[in-house]
Amino acid sequence: MPQISPYHSALCLMASSNRGQVLSLYRRILRVGWSWKAQNPSETKTERDYIINETQQLFRANKNITNMKNIKEHVAEGEARLEMAIHYKTPYPRPVNMPPNTITKGWGRGNIRRQNVSRPVYIKSIDNTS
Repeated sequence: MPQISPYHSALCLMASSNRGQVLSLYRRILRVGWSWKAQNPSETKTERDYIINETQQLFRANKNITNMKNIKEHVAEGEARLEMAIHYKTPYPRPVNMPPNTITKGWGRGNIRRQNVSRPVYIKSIDNTS
């Protein structure tokens, strides 16, 4: 019987803990979607459908990510979007104060880099799809 290295065991443990965390987040978001009540009652079905469809689409698009750092970033984004949706009572991502490409090259590369780094975590998946 082959010996399993401690590194392999630790890697499997990290992967399974990430899997549990991802599945837990997925279930929480879907539960919120199924029980969502819009501020305008006539919009409830539209917003519920948006939550469920957006969740399924993003989780399916990211299902093959294996890099632990990327997984943690996506989980953080999902949690942030969920908390913001609940807090602000809107399932749609909040706009960012400064639209992309508003800093010109004349302002310098440092400012452009700062703008890219300072993008909120809850908006990164939207940046990737546009």
